[in-house]
Amino acid sequence: MSLNTLESASQPGAGHGEEPYFRFTCVGDASDLETVYSIRYQVYCVERRFLDEVHYPAQLESDDYDAHALHVLATHRAGHPAGTARLVMCSPLGFPAMKHCVFSEEFDFLNDPSHPSLARYGEVSRLAVSKAFRRREGDTPYGGPPREESRPREGADVIAFGPPRNTPEILMGLCRVLYQQSKRLGITHWVFAMERSLYVLLKRLGFKYMPAGPETDYYGPVRPYVVSIDALEKGVSRASPATFAYMIKGLEPDLVPAGLAAPDASWRSVGSAA
Repeated sequence: MSLNTLESASQPGAGHGEEPYFRFTCVGDASDLETVYSIRYQVYCVERRFLDEVHYPAQLESDDYDAHALHVLATHRAGHPAGTARLVMCSPLGFPAMKHCVFSEEFDFLNDPSHPSLARYGEVSRLAVSKAFRRREGDTPYGGPPREESRPREGADVIAFGPPRNTPEILMGLCRVLYQQSKRLGITHWVFAMERSLYVLLKRLGFKYMPAGPETDYYGPVRPYVVSIDALEKGVSRASPATFAYMIKGLEPDLVPAGLAAPDASWRSVGSAA
């Protein structure tokens, strides 16, 4: 299956607020991919200055790993691009973190791009949320919780937001699509090079990544982490049944993990039609 032809993981539904409604899709055409690169340019080059703007005269940030990645785009129901992330697959290039981080102890095989185990690994990277959707006091670089305003129109191509109300909505939606597509593609582990603030935020949501090497300077101080999809599922289901229900909503029955806490369906009462 081509990474550029995967169907959207969004589901139709209605919900309980103006801002909480976003459409999360796997990028499938050149126009959407350009939108992804534009968001990344604004966040990584202009705002956070991790990358030098001079190297991107078209104001589109991309690299060689993009050809081997699944890209996810968050779009507000009004049509405004809101955020993006990618899942880099195994290729002769290895993973981006390998260029900047050193993996140690049980994860030292991740230093070798040719190691056969990498076929079931993917690296989550280039997480970026548009500044237009993180302007409130207390919002992090990864967005903020949903806002409760007017009800959305009927039939919006969005999914009601199920996790706890203090959860960064765009971040959670992007993770949901990456998780579901990882299940479909047979990816069993995620690699992530992240700053501590993001690690703490994801840990609070139940994403309990394991430290996989020492801290290094990679767009600021970051550390490599690894999590198995199995451990991610167990961690999220224990931390918040509502978040777990949101993560698996729309996933094919044969891919839904068995034996975990029953999904809490109470959040569907807010108006989800899916």
